[in-house]
Amino acid sequence: MKKIIFTVLVFSVFLAAGIAIAQGAAKNSQQDDLEYTIPEQDGTYDVPGRPELKVRVFVHNPKAKPEPIVSPALTCGLSDPNSDAIVDPGGWYLPKGTWVYRLNTNSVPFSVGSGNLSNIAQLGFSAWSDAISNKVTFTAGSPTSATRANLDGQNIIAWGRTSGSALAVTYTWYYTSGLLKGQVAEVDTIMNLKFNWSWTPFNLKNLCASTNSYDAQDILTHELGHWVGLNDEYTSAYTDNTMYGYGSKAEVKKDTLTTGDASGVSAIYR
Repeated sequence: MKKIIFTVLVFSVFLAAGIAIAQGAAKNSQQDDLEYTIPEQDGTYDVPGRPELKVRVFVHNPKAKPEPIVSPALTCGLSDPNSDAIVDPGGWYLPKGTWVYRLNTNSVPFSVGSGNLSNIAQLGFSAWSDAISNKVTFTAGSPTSATRANLDGQNIIAWGRTSGSALAVTYTWYYTSGLLKGQVAEVDTIMNLKFNWSWTPFNLKNLCASTNSYDAQDILTHELGHWVGLNDEYTSAYTDNTMYGYGSKAEVKKDTLTTGDASGVSAIYR
């Protein structure tokens, strides 16, 4: 009899352990669905386990392939041309009110300066906020250590590794149905560490930029245009727009919006 009881007890323990393992595996599987690998290619994609969401991926490419890092040289006297070409909406918008973003200051290249990221982000957000009459207020939250895009409740700006030759990649998760249709759920921007970066504070009286690197504010301001709901533009009519789809070295003109950029975003937030 004791033998039978012992056998039953052992079987019960193994059965309970098996159930716990199965439940854990199911939970891990669900978690994996949320932490799926997002394609780093331009396009709109489904979100596993979240049928109410889509994620739009924007890849901001340079006009030329990456070049060897060389010592920076400053050039001044650059222009800040205007453009009346109106940028198209992407199909999403930020909810009116306060939008909290988080910065990974530890990821910032030395050539830009970790202490400058807060100011760079504020300047970039301010350009867009002014264009929509401050209907969305951008506020810095606590710092983040994330260097990869993930649907995790953070809206991050960080430097990290991206595949291919992208200068930066922005991921916009937005609702596609129901009362929240078109509203953004989360946005992440990853700037590519593969490239040589710098930052020259914008000065209308004496526009300057490094000839051998990409300006952090210039490229980030472009990326933030996707946050507020704008598409990339690639035709020659848009070469002076902030939302022109290619980035260039020694470029700072994207620090400020053109008439066409401002008109495009203001139409979204009427």
